[in-house]
Amino acid sequence: MSNNLQMPLAIISALLPLALLGCQTNNLNHSAQTSTVIDDKNWSADTPVPRLLQTLTKYEWQLTRVSNDDEKISPFNYKAPLVMNVRPDTLLFQEGCHRYKGNFKALRPLPYPYSLPDMSDMSDNCEVATTSSGKSNSNKGEVQQALDIVFARYSNSYFRFDPILPNDPLFSKKVSKQMRLTTDKGKVFIFSGRAKPIKQTSGLAITNELLERYDWHLIRATDNANTLIHELNNPNVPITASFRLDTHDQGVSFLTGCNGVGGSYSLSTNHILLIGASPSTLMGCGELVNGIEDYLDRIMHNSTSHLTLTHTDNNPIANSVNEIKSSYLLTQTLDSSETLIWKNEPKKIP
Repeated sequence: MSNNLQMPLAIISALLPLALLGCQTNNLNHSAQTSTVIDDKNWSADTPVPRLLQTLTKYEWQLTRVSNDDEKISPFNYKAPLVMNVRPDTLLFQEGCHRYKGNFKALRPLPYPYSLPDMSDMSDNCEVATTSSGKSNSNKGEVQQALDIVFARYSNSYFRFDPILPNDPLFSKKVSKQMRLTTDKGKVFIFSGRAKPIKQTSGLAITNELLERYDWHLIRATDNANTLIHELNNPNVPITASFRLDTHDQGVSFLTGCNGVGGSYSLSTNHILLIGASPSTLMGCGELVNGIEDYLDRIMHNSTSHLTLTHTDNNPIANSVNEIKSSYLLTQTLDSSETLIWKNEPKKIP
């Protein structure tokens, strides 16, 4: 096998499954700039795994160094930089106009909490450019070439993320955020991070702690025409959203009193809520509830939403022991154009 494919093969062995997603070019020159420092609270050796993963969603990550067969770290230099974006259960890669997707799942126990168990190959949507002679110059990218060669050779890989801190020998002063991806096959990949732009948001500040402190009761759901969504506004089937944090995962469940749906979540930059996917139980709930849960699963599965938090009125409520009880409305606007309004209520303890 030629030497120019050895580096991509290392990437494939670590980051399967990969699927081509489309065409988008994004060239990050990390070596010439520093990133805006955000979320240092969740960027340390002691950061819980779910909070670290959430911090990763706030950056674009460019692969800058990799380990070779002698376990030495070497620069990764290709004309089209390899850029990674992280979602709750997905890694998205860009190599020039090529894009790849790897779905992962959390495993227990450490040190390798994530697994990429399968691989599938989707169509390539890179635009075909032609030279003056009429020949196509839209050749497959380095990573895609490696995929074609090793497609059947790899089927499983385990990995973990670790922040590279200033006291680490691998730390570079050129960028403020650096991350190590280590696989169970002994490969190490060093990424440098560029913070996603921070924009002004409306409403109150939103934190994981606030979302996880309450249950959230759905009081209104509308579509892109501001028409009530019949499936989500049934008074006989109340819907509750419940955010949680455990050792390896932070998740959200949408509960109807039967199965419920949900997945891992991350509260990313600019109050963006990212939701992954997880299988629900298979209890038969009847046609009505099954229809409601199917609708919830369809709009929440691997979704992106913008959150806005407001008080229900300008005056917090004082309870019987003179504590302040805040009453909130949480507006969730999905990229698919639905708008859901949730009201907080005391969290139910199992």
